[in-house]
Amino acid sequence: MRKIKYLFQNLWTYITNNKKSIIINYVVFLSLVFVLLLIDLLTKHYLFNENKIDEVIYQNWLFGIKSLKNEGLTFFPNASDIALVSAVNFFVLISCLISLIFWKNILLSVFIAFIFSGSLGNTIDRLAFSYVRDIIFTPWFNKGVFNFADMFVVIGSIGFTITILILFLKSYFQK
Repeated sequence: MRKIKYLFQNLWTYITNNKKSIIINYVVFLSLVFVLLLIDLLTKHYLFNENKIDEVIYQNWLFGIKSLKNEGLTFFPNASDIALVSAVNFFVLISCLISLIFWKNILLSVFIAFIFSGSLGNTIDRLAFSYVRDIIFTPWFNKGVFNFADMFVVIGSIGFTITILILFLKSYFQK
């Protein structure tokens, strides 16, 4: 019990000593989440057509638009258990929110906002429709249909990993 009390005292001290950077992280995070979520939900709303599932609506050499109902996850395409998918998304969302307290680098907050927005955008779809509305495909790389939320998760994950790696290497070589 004493260890838990000590842990919370240290956390409270950390938060009070770093109020400014924590507030900046959350302001940047929430602003970016609002914009990214708006992009994702509006593109799904205006481009997804319930009556033309798996029909190409538009295509050029770079990308195409078609509507597809996705009941799985990117890495688990057959995961149709909404409770499991919701639990995974809930864990990701809560982890993103808590992690903002500890980042000293604003880029990490930006990439966390990308991951959070993508996860939240697809969670909103699952709760509202029981599936995710996918709308974009690449004719030159035939690997499925996706949406902006999926792109945000990938961009956020790659950017976060690269930033952590650079910060680690910078710290390592400064010693």
